[in-house]
Amino acid sequence: MATWTADDGTQINYELHGDGPGKEALLLLPGLLGAISSQWRPFLAPLAADFRVILPDLRGHGRSGNNAPTLQPEQMAQDLLGLLDHLRVNTVHVAGYSLGGYLGLMLHLNRPRRVRTLLMHATKFYWTRDAVLKMREQLNPDLMAEKVPSFANQLAEEHGSRWRLLSRQAADLVALLSERGVTEGMVTRVQIPVLVSVGDRDELVPLPEALRLSRVVPTGQLLVLPGTRHPLASVKLVPLLPMMQAFHHS
Repeated sequence: MATWTADDGTQINYELHGDGPGKEALLLLPGLLGAISSQWRPFLAPLAADFRVILPDLRGHGRSGNNAPTLQPEQMAQDLLGLLDHLRVNTVHVAGYSLGGYLGLMLHLNRPRRVRTLLMHATKFYWTRDAVLKMREQLNPDLMAEKVPSFANQLAEEHGSRWRLLSRQAADLVALLSERGVTEGMVTRVQIPVLVSVGDRDELVPLPEALRLSRVVPTGQLLVLPGTRHPLASVKLVPLLPMMQAFHHS
């Protein structure tokens, strides 16, 4: 593990795997309320055989700090750019789960030439008012501790005592994405290969939404994973891993 310091003094935790000469870089991004201590782990060894894999904890998550009072998507995307600059990575492939895919999209829109390919797995792009209200309720830490104590305990293990604050900040972040997030008009400017991946049993991202997003992106493709729910832990290595290996080499 290593750390990089953002402009506001926030320490961003990250790991490097498969570091070696001649390898292209692959940025693996966890989702909202996720941490690198648990997410993407089964994919690391095979991906690190082909890529220089960069695995960061998002601001406020896992072992990364957050000196800001809130979670701002623009700031989180800027963290990723700063980390890439720190590591002297000029171009990178990006694979993001949930919010990670959204941040990867923002990264490309902000710096089009930095991102070569983008995998967006289980990324919620379309936020209706009802979807935001439902998500805010699900992210209420008090209700979480009462109704799904096992998940609350997992968050406490991954994020420490600040997990309740992080959950509230995550709820506010979802509202921000619905109010002033990336629009379909912005997405039409994307020119890199984009693979929109979703499970056929995803509770958060319905198949029609994933299909719509893949069609809006000029270079978009859609991958539907059978028997797969929203949590990344429900994703099996096959077929996603071989699809990633082929897609990020395109």
